[in-house]
Amino acid sequence: MRNVIAAVTSAAALLLLAGCMTVVDAPVGTYKVGEAYQVSLGRHWADVSAIMLDRSHGVHVLSVDGPLLNRLYLSEGLGAGDSLVKSTVKEKPTPTYKTDFSPTETVEFVADSVAALGYQKVETSHLRPGRFGNEDGLRFDLVAKTTDGLDVSGSAMIAQKGGRLYVILFLAPTEHFFGDAAPEIDAIMNSVQFHGV
Repeated sequence: MRNVIAAVTSAAALLLLAGCMTVVDAPVGTYKVGEAYQVSLGRHWADVSAIMLDRSHGVHVLSVDGPLLNRLYLSEGLGAGDSLVKSTVKEKPTPTYKTDFSPTETVEFVADSVAALGYQKVETSHLRPGRFGNEDGLRFDLVAKTTDGLDVSGSAMIAQKGGRLYVILFLAPTEHFFGDAAPEIDAIMNSVQFHGV
């Protein structure tokens, strides 16, 4: 519990430091992810993309309790050479996407992106088919640790369409925050609708 309290304190400090940047409401209902697709939010989120300096262009980041306690990444569609995040770890280069990645390599790309954010011991499991809107995709789970030893859990969904990779990735401390949000994350992943379909 001490680690969770430390994370809450850190999240509050981050939000104070980012006070000059814009955090935008993401209310219940339709949330548009660029021009490609939309999802349905079942609760009130905050769009913290502007304060997330480790995200890449075309990646949206939403949070309910602050980005150190939960964060939902939604990519508009990554092309060849694009990244999901910008590495915060000097020893780890920013992972980039290649259009010829196999499904296994694509899952590894997401795991490597989580590691590039500074998480340690990133492991994926429970790889299974999923539907990203009307496209075949993959779902999988992740576990990791922060540098302070806090256990983090994640859920991801990926799909390729038109030479682009679409990623939805949720990360939160395993204790309380991940389980609390899990039903909402499943609902969001199941709500994807590509525009014009």
